[in-house]
Amino acid sequence: MPQPQPPRRLEDQFVENVSRYPTYFITVLLGGIWAGLQPFVNLYRKSRTAGALVTLGALALLLFVYFTLRAMTGHPLLPAWMLG
Repeated sequence: MPQPQPPRRLEDQFVENVSRYPTYFITVLLGGIWAGLQPFVNLYRKSRTAGALVTLGALALLLFVYFTLRAMTGHPLLPAWMLG
């Protein structure tokens, strides 16, 4: 008759559980990115012009936020490498 396994220590269970979090984090992150990009992929499939306009709008929004935050923190409008 096989011997019953001794109960696992609580510390071992904790370490095993915590070691799963990086995989969970990466899965959730990639799933969120995938779900966020799906409407844009569908838009590109329907109309390339509409997709290009949405891309340009998103780029303009990112630039607006970038320059707004630079101005709010007291940095010059353009980075030094652009001024030559």
